[in-house]
Amino acid sequence: MASLFDFSRQISDLKKAKKYSEALSYFKENKTSFSKEQLSNNEYIVSDLISCLRYTNQFDAGFQFLNIYDIKIDDSQKERILTAYGWLLWSKYKAENENASNFDDETQFFDEDEEDFQQQNFHYDKSELIERIETLIPILLGLNSDFSKTLVSNLFSIVLKSEKNKPAPNWKLVNDFCNQFVPIQLSTDCSTIQVERKGRTQDMELASDFENWYAYKTKALMKLGEWQECFDTSKEALEKIDNFHYSNDIWFSRRVALSKKNLGNAEDTIEELKTILRKKREWFIQKELAELYFEKDDLDAAFKMAIDAINNFGPLEFKVDLLYLIGKILNKQGQSDLAFKHFSLSKLVRQDEEWKVPQKVFDELNQFGQSEISLSELKNLKSELKKYWNGFNKNDNRKKAPKHSSNSENLQGEIIKLLHDNERGKDGFIKSDDNEFYFSASPNWHLTTELTVGTKVIFKVIPAKDRKKVRILRLLK
Repeated sequence: MASLFDFSRQISDLKKAKKYSEALSYFKENKTSFSKEQLSNNEYIVSDLISCLRYTNQFDAGFQFLNIYDIKIDDSQKERILTAYGWLLWSKYKAENENASNFDDETQFFDEDEEDFQQQNFHYDKSELIERIETLIPILLGLNSDFSKTLVSNLFSIVLKSEKNKPAPNWKLVNDFCNQFVPIQLSTDCSTIQVERKGRTQDMELASDFENWYAYKTKALMKLGEWQECFDTSKEALEKIDNFHYSNDIWFSRRVALSKKNLGNAEDTIEELKTILRKKREWFIQKELAELYFEKDDLDAAFKMAIDAINNFGPLEFKVDLLYLIGKILNKQGQSDLAFKHFSLSKLVRQDEEWKVPQKVFDELNQFGQSEISLSELKNLKSELKKYWNGFNKNDNRKKAPKHSSNSENLQGEIIKLLHDNERGKDGFIKSDDNEFYFSASPNWHLTTELTVGTKVIFKVIPAKDRKKVRILRLLK
């Protein structure tokens, strides 16, 4: 009869050779040669069996094995067993959330999409799997080894990223899970992955767990309306994070501003959002400014900012509340017909997407004596209002060449602002005379790396389908 040592070594050798099923069969055929206590007290056999069950996707059998052999998961347990158990939890959670766990494009992960399109449910029954992970985390943090740190990082990411990628994330779950961590205990290391962009492989640096904790936590607090804590935590993030990813510095600043607004300081919010808008021309920031101007009864400023937002990049389906706001502004300006059409479009887009229509939309529509616009007219109404919105573009110098210049004429200018500088290239604004022009440059263009604020360029404004397009021809040395 083989000794316990030989038995353990054979299982280990089979596992190292990735013969996981054979290792499990060998254990099953020979386990009766040893007592239950002998097996359960051998950390190598226990950890290898858990790993083999994980690699063969027998996750529930792994938990059953621990129960049968009375393997306790506490701070007195061996690290080898704790980490094997932790990876079993990770694999089980990943399998259960596979559809929500597509993390291929990290650059999209923290794109802000702050509109709520569906009824949110902030109550949840904590699953046994989440409870097991939350029980294990402080034990792993207490080990303070490289293996345990890597596992903690992966458990942290799999739970939060899976929830974030769901169609309707439960932000209370995200907030509660973040509370299991003290951010200073999380790694500040930034890993690098290789991504393919337009046929080229490039290195991309990812945010650290430390930065991600603040990103998840502050967004959850914002969604939950915990404004004072959101303000304090966002300010803390701006102070403690040295190197930001995914424009997180912009989003933290925005959450500071929105917290001030909801805590009653609208004036500071306007100034801070205007500063953010100069760095990140996103439609939802323009919408928030429009709301603030509307609350101040500055209808002209509110209308201009709302029109900028509706004409800015972003699917119309995401802008249903913006349509409602434009309707409110127009109604207060005495343009009842246009107001009615904007309220109607806000309703019809929701109905087309099978979303719940808020009572506030019905309340506004009920004030008009006009006949209801049917869902079959949605396409025509969209087309009509898009022409109306686009009519305001003629006054936007960033989209139109100066009158004294023909489209074929080369212009001289200076780059005054960069909006983005990443693996997708660069974009920003060029100033020429008293006009500003938006430009974008592909990462594959040989001069893109030399485009910085203050760079003088020769460029041409050429026609495009939706707007004038700027083509940088060369740099002025």
